[in-house]
Amino acid sequence: MKEIIILVGNIGSGKSTLVKKYQEKGYVVIARDMLRYAIGGGNYVYNTEYESIIWNTELSLLDDFLEKGINIIVDSVGINKIIRQRYIDIAKTYNYQITCFELPKISKKESVKRRMKNPHGQFNQITWEAVWDKFNNQYEKPSITEGIDFVVRMREDNNEV
Repeated sequence: MKEIIILVGNIGSGKSTLVKKYQEKGYVVIARDMLRYAIGGGNYVYNTEYESIIWNTELSLLDDFLEKGINIIVDSVGINKIIRQRYIDIAKTYNYQITCFELPKISKKESVKRRMKNPHGQFNQITWEAVWDKFNNQYEKPSITEGIDFVVRMREDNNEV
């Protein structure tokens, strides 16, 4: 069965660590952050003027890999229904099994501490605290009513609950 995995979790929740496990299993990783590094030649570039291009490029890549029947893991915060629906809609057109991994909700302090280990070139802790708050305020628990086939709740050690 072809599968797409959509991750749901705030910054520092363990998404990228989990992604590595699936990459080793042959899943292709789709991540806007990778595109931001690519346009910066290895340096992270976040520019609001470029974001529509980044989002459209992500969907184009996703479409191309889904068309080829390749298993995908989306390394994104996926924190609300609107973000997840983009991936769900396109995956359904290719008859993919849609699995959503909900990463554990950890404290802002711990999340930001983890993010500061790899701050994407943004070393201002206050900025990351604001990002955490923004994502936390937008958070919507994933549900099969969105069109997801399976919702898997993860523990902090990246094992299923």
